[in-house]
Amino acid sequence: MRISTKFTYEDLEAIPPDRNRYEIIDGELIVTAAPIPLHQKILLKLSARLLDHAEKHQLGEVYVAPLDIVFSRSTVLEPDLLFISRDRLHIIGEKYLTGPPDLVVEVLSESTARLDRETKAKQYARYGVPEFWLIDPEGRTVEMFRLREGVYELAAALAYHDKLESPLFPGLTLPVSSLWES
Repeated sequence: MRISTKFTYEDLEAIPPDRNRYEIIDGELIVTAAPIPLHQKILLKLSARLLDHAEKHQLGEVYVAPLDIVFSRSTVLEPDLLFISRDRLHIIGEKYLTGPPDLVVEVLSESTARLDRETKAKQYARYGVPEFWLIDPEGRTVEMFRLREGVYELAAALAYHDKLESPLFPGLTLPVSSLWES
């Protein structure tokens, strides 16, 4: 006889804080280690640029982890970075987001690359996140995906010397190299 435990958001809230990150996908608890310094440096540089542009042009709100997106009681994800456009700020609850943000960004690491690229990407598409970026710290690349008919299509594969542009941030041209430069 097999007994299966399905985790919910309430179960997630009951876990004492530690250095791990906890998410739930279809009731399955996913535990990942705290990110490494390079991951955090890239995330900080990107969030600073996006936040500055979003505030200057009143586009919406930029957040970095930890912040839960409760897609359902049994699917709770915590992306590295997310953006919510001005027209959709109503999804920001007191403790978590209650709907899909306009953009989700995941910075890959050796331990989370498959989870981010496959499992979480499918969930973001399933719940209607319009734009999804994957940043590869080792390869120094950015992949930008846009949701089309429920599936992500590659919109841009950017290398170190390319420039990142997104319709979510009109007027922003971000050199990919700036995410790694000191």
